[in-house]
Amino acid sequence: MRTTLLGLGVVAVIGGTAHAVTPNCADLTNPIYIQCGDTQTNLMLNLGRALRDNTPKPITLVWRTSGSCTNIDLMYNGGMIGDGGTDGGSSLTMSYVPSTAENPTWTQATGPVSCLLPAGGVLPDIGNSALFNSACTQQTPPATTALTFGPEQGYVLAMPRGSQTNAITAAEGYFVFGFGPTMLAAMNAAISPWTDEMSLFIRTSTKSTLLAWAANLGISPATKMHGTPFDGSPMVVSALETATNPGAALGILGVEVYDSIRDQLQSLAFQAYHQYAAYYPDSTATSRDKKNLRDGHYTVWSPTVWMDFTDASGTPTNPDARYVIDLIAGKTVDPAPNFEAQRVVAGVGLVPNCAMRVQRSFEGGPLSLYQPPESCTCQYENAVDSTTCATCTTTCTTGVCRNGYCEEF
Repeated sequence: MRTTLLGLGVVAVIGGTAHAVTPNCADLTNPIYIQCGDTQTNLMLNLGRALRDNTPKPITLVWRTSGSCTNIDLMYNGGMIGDGGTDGGSSLTMSYVPSTAENPTWTQATGPVSCLLPAGGVLPDIGNSALFNSACTQQTPPATTALTFGPEQGYVLAMPRGSQTNAITAAEGYFVFGFGPTMLAAMNAAISPWTDEMSLFIRTSTKSTLLAWAANLGISPATKMHGTPFDGSPMVVSALETATNPGAALGILGVEVYDSIRDQLQSLAFQAYHQYAAYYPDSTATSRDKKNLRDGHYTVWSPTVWMDFTDASGTPTNPDARYVIDLIAGKTVDPAPNFEAQRVVAGVGLVPNCAMRVQRSFEGGPLSLYQPPESCTCQYENAVDSTTCATCTTTCTTGVCRNGYCEEF
């Protein structure tokens, strides 16, 4: 028998026949173990590729997905990924992305590659929540668990493409998901076209997508949300695409998920309580600028929260894990990467904090005006759609020259 490295991993050649062998995660280049929400999968894929090819500091993101509340518990109360416990799961299989040297033709559509954890699992380096941690627990974070607020994640209500419905109000959502079409029909209070209980597709109660929508609709506790619960976002997508009653089908998704499959589904404009109109997260149904989310017209969004461990003095126990988190959060890192991290973040549907103009302090809470220390609105808009900002090299007639654009401040 002989072995050779081909593309995605080790291939064992036995009797002239090649058999793919799943590599050990520990044998990959500088692995960082992450447990994140599945809304962050596209970020993991794109950032994972960039970090594998990051010559100044090559890193392999090795991840698995689970609910935000589960991930918070893992980081707050201890646990191993892959140890068979309730926090880290029992499977020893993790995901990663091949480097360009390993597979030059890889794309996001190709999907991740698998690697194996050692028996007994590993300690997580990074945990992720896609909403305020307080939506899952009132527990104070341990002194040795650091929380970094990253880019904002929007959430949408989606229907099969071709639907004649293009908007929904918060009150309609409250009754459809809070009471359910069956009860509403019995009360002669059906809300068209969402009249089929079996055509509502939601997430389970540990998932940020469910908790965010419940908070914004005023449904409490979130376990009262009506619909068929799915563990993963891809299952919601599949349910919407194959719905037997597509005109009544309605599902909840993260914007990061929806943005990657816009040709398959369509999102609804949302009219929040006390609003006079409905808005998409973007300025139009087809743009990707997240303008309405950024300025407060579209209200269903949450921060992503990235957790890692520190010692008693607050120093990260794994500096490379903090390097990854700081890249996601838009902070300056050393060494500087050979790619634009915020362009990667923006490209998967997340909104960097520096492009936001509103803020909130708890899930579904009221919005207030916000001014980041340094604006990156022009750079963000150029990355995801287009910008009307003036370009510059050193100075601007109006604004501040930053990253090649005349930013507002």
